Parts: sequence; C-alpha cells; structure tokens
Amino acid sequence: MLRELAIALRARITWVACAVSSLLVGHGFILAVDLFSASSRSALTSKLQAREMDPLAGVVRPTLGGLALALALLGPLLAARPVAIEKERRTYGPLCLAVGSSVRVMATKTAAALLACALLFAAPVMLFIAYAFAGGHVDSLETIVALLGETLRMFVVVGGSVAAAAWTATFAQAATLGIALSLASWAIDAAEGFAALAWLGGAAAWSTDRKLLPFAKGLVPIGPLLWLSAMAIAYFALACVGGSFQRSARSKAIAGAAALLAGIAVMTGAGGIRRMYDWTEARRASLPQPVVAALRAAPGRIEIEVFLDRDDSRRRQVESDALQKIILARPDVSVRMPLDREERPSEAARSDDYGRIVVHAGHGVRETRSTSRRELVTLIFEASGQPLPDWAQPAYPGYPAVVEGPSRTFLVLLAYLGIPVAILVTGLQLSRRRTAR
Repeated sequence: MLRELAIALRARITWVACAVSSLLVGHGFILAVDLFSASSRSALTSKLQAREMDPLAGVVRPTLGGLALALALLGPLLAARPVAIEKERRTYGPLCLAVGSSVRVMATKTAAALLACALLFAAPVMLFIAYAFAGGHVDSLETIVALLGETLRMFVVVGGSVAAAAWTATFAQAATLGIALSLASWAIDAAEGFAALAWLGGAAAWSTDRKLLPFAKGLVPIGPLLWLSAMAIAYFALACVGGSFQRSARSKAIAGAAALLAGIAVMTGAGGIRRMYDWTEARRASLPQPVVAALRAAPGRIEIEVFLDRDDSRRRQVESDALQKIILARPDVSVRMPLDREERPSEAARSDDYGRIVVHAGHGVRETRSTSRRELVTLIFEASGQPLPDWAQPAYPGYPAVVEGPSRTFLVLLAYLGIPVAILVTGLQLSRRRTAR
C-alpha cells in the first residue's frame, strides 16, 4: 500500500491538479460569497426576504459546483495513473505475480486513487470553515450531506477511471476514456427539460448528476445512494476483470459484459426506490410535520397528473417544490406527465386542458392550475375526504451575511493564494523526497 500511495501522492501531476482544482473551487466560492453578500444587504432590513437567504443554496452549492467540475475533468487524471503507469512501464504483470492476486493489486491501486482524489476536497472544506469564521453561517449536517454527494461522485469517477486504465495500454488512453465516462452525464442532462431533446427518452434516468441533485439540497435519497454505489462497484468489478491475467480475450470480454449487466440490473432496481430523508436545517425541505404525518396516514393511492410540457417554467417549479415535498412525505405517490408522450404543439395549438394539475386521492378527483404546494396538498386531502391538518411550521430564519472589508480580503487571499500555494509547496516537498532517494 505504501508503494501505491507513493505513486499516487508523490507525483507532481497530483498536486498540480489539486492546485488547479483549488483555484477553480475558490473562484466559485468568492463569486458565491459576493453575490450572497449583495443580496444580504437588502435582506437585513426585511424579515421576509431574510428567510430566503439560504447559505446551502447561495454559498455551498456553487462552491461544490467547482469541485464537481474538477472531479469530472481532473479526477480521471489522478485516478487512472496508479494502474496506467504500471502498464506503460510494463511492471503490472510482475507486480501481480509478486503479490499473488491481480484483484488485490487493483484494490490497493483503487484505494490509492481514492486518496489522491480526496485531496480535491481540501479546498472546499477549508473555505467553508473560513466562511464561518468570517461571519457566515454553514450548517454542518446539511453541508456534510452535500459533501456526501460529491464523495459518491468521486467513487464513480475513480471506479470508471480505474476500469478504463485496466482495459487500455497507456495513461493517455485511460485518462481520455475516464474523462469521457465522467462527462457522459452532462450530455444526458442536456436533454432534461427540453422538448427538442426528448428523443433521448429514458436516458435521463442514467444521469449521475440527476441522482446527485437531492444531496446538494440537503436530502439523503436511498435510491440514488444505492444506484451510485452499485455503479462504482460495477466499475471496480470491470477493472478487476480487465486487469486479470487468467482469462483469454474472449472469456475476459464475457466476464466484463456479465459484470456490467449485473451492475445495470442492480442500478435499475435501486433507481425505483424513492425514499428520502430530509437533513436540512429546520427540515425546511419538507412539508409541516402534521401534514407529513397526515399524508402518510391517508388511505388509498395518490396520483398526480401534470399537464405541462418540458419547456414550461411552471413545470420546473412544481417539480422542484411541491411535488418533491409531497414525494418526500409519501414516496408511493404516482406522478405522471401525460404531455411527455405527445409531440409538443405550438403555443397557439395548445388545448384548454393545458396547465391543469389533476389530483386523484382515495375515491375523489380534484384539479387546479395552481403550482402552490399548499393548494396541491389541500386538494389531496379534499379528494380523499380528510380534513386539512395544521399547517404550522417553524419559519426558517435565513442567514443573510455581508462579508466585506478585511474578512473578504482574507477569504480572497485564502482562495486564490493561500490554499493553492500550500498545495503546491506540499507537492514539491514530497516530490523532492522521492527524487533524493
């Protein structure tokens, strides 16, 4: 293991990539802090506006967006190197013979790759701590959930990159294939929300970014958690098959296809699990607790039909707000989008039915054109013949914070100079020790 750590952590490319990542993350962090501060100036005089000042959405998510980009573009360079370098030097075979197991070699190299990619998390963690010292508010639990999502992304990127290195002959080939795998999700996401790209069909269900979105909101979704874990394990199994010397090319291809199909089967099953847990501060992502309890106790099946097409902003609003909160309370709620199966008509050709939201609950049916969460929940109880429970919920106070003057200067120096220089100096010291030996 020490040998694998030396290959991963004593390489200058590892520390250069980490320094570039810290600059990318730091730039996003400073932009987010400045925008959040600008909005906070007016929110400090308005209690209603102050409630909308959410540090998770305003500071944490934009900062982790830079980390996601760094993992997608730089992560494969760090993850593929431990295996690819051995193959380029033609030392992989003798190493497996010395250890006695190619699976064990692949496991130790994967662990070293994970540690190398974990260095990319140093910058955002340090910046969040610095922001708290500068007067900002960062809730530890919901921030940990957001970081958990990026950790799962790291596992997937490392798994895919190690598998790419196991099936290719050079570092350049492995890095290129690893980057292509990590960016594939972005191509799939391009279809989400655009009717013109609806021909991609159910491909959006295989987007890693879409699976990671709830984590960025402070939610822990069981289905995506298992889905991403299964994907990372399938990649590792594929890497073990590709790095094995005990199979012919044909049997290796069959074993690789079997590992891939098994992973897809597990991922398909996990994708149907809709249970989520709200770990946001003050449980602000959920409906009021009396409403949640009443929804879970409501008899019968609940079905909601939304007659809005993909390009309509009202659909995005109702999906991200009302429907998400209802599903969080009742994972068995069935949500259908009938217009997704039809060719998108022009604005003038839309029928009078467009814009309706139909609620089926118990033996009743109600409909509305409002996207308000309270309106939809009220209709659910009306259709099922149940009284509307108390809607009282502790108000989220919001945390407006204006970071300026010496505090902002400190954050700027830390983001653009302090962390990158510290990373480069550490890498230089480690590489010098290696050269001296």
